[in-house]
Amino acid sequence: MTASTDFAALSGADRDAIERRCAALIDRLASHHAVMREALCYALLGGGKRLRAVACLWTHDFVGGRSRDAALDAAAAVECIHAYSLVHDDLPCMDDDEVRRGRPSTHVRFGEATAVLAGDALLTLAFDILAGLPKRHQGLSAATALETVAVLSAAAGTGGLVGGQARDLEAEGMRGAGVGDVERVHTDKTARLIAAAMELGAIVGGADAGVRGRIREAGLLAGRAFQIVDDLLDIGSGKETLGKTPGKDVKKSKLTYPSVVGAERSREEVRSLVERSRAALGGTGAGTDAGPLHAMIDFIADRAA
Repeated sequence: MTASTDFAALSGADRDAIERRCAALIDRLASHHAVMREALCYALLGGGKRLRAVACLWTHDFVGGRSRDAALDAAAAVECIHAYSLVHDDLPCMDDDEVRRGRPSTHVRFGEATAVLAGDALLTLAFDILAGLPKRHQGLSAATALETVAVLSAAAGTGGLVGGQARDLEAEGMRGAGVGDVERVHTDKTARLIAAAMELGAIVGGADAGVRGRIREAGLLAGRAFQIVDDLLDIGSGKETLGKTPGKDVKKSKLTYPSVVGAERSREEVRSLVERSRAALGGTGAGTDAGPLHAMIDFIADRAA
């Protein structure tokens, strides 16, 4: 059995639960406008691996948490951030992609203005979900909810996803870029959100600061591996497999790991990052074993889309 089939088998029920929770939270918190609700559902419930959300849930389990229902909400909040980033990333003023997850991008389906608003609404919904955790889940304190907001906002803002995307755009056509430049983009654009997803699971699960730090490190390493694999897939996959337009990084002279060090060294770096990520998790859990999280990390290196 490959890492991909391991992850698919282990995550199936949780991915279904995450999908249902995302839909329920849209209905509960973001159904004020019919067209916007439709656009939110299209962007958020349009498939995907739910890797970040699953990472949140499985980290909660790993640290011995007893608030899995609250962890489902935290996982949904992470998915809202991820979905908003994809909606905005696909816009003509950004990466200009008309296909996402094998179907028309949100701006193609609903128009650019509605897509911008849908992304804004998903970003807002993420923090609405987290701020309301104590109201929906007895035993979860306001201080815990505030901590989840702080961690996710740091990963999503100018010190994370937004700043990474800005650097990614600035780096198009950059000459003389080195490994450090691409690692900075990868860390901010991708790895910080994956690390935050895992840390949110640890926070809701009641982990202490030391455990959270090791989990955050494991997430950053896994996130960097994820983005390198994404870069490799862009130059080696077809549209049907990838679910989006391949070859765009090369056409736009994007700063990628393969463009700096080549495909073979990129694959070696993925293997190294995965090994280090697995090692960072060693001995941190107080609940279930690390098997599911290891399967997720291995899947990152093994995935074909």
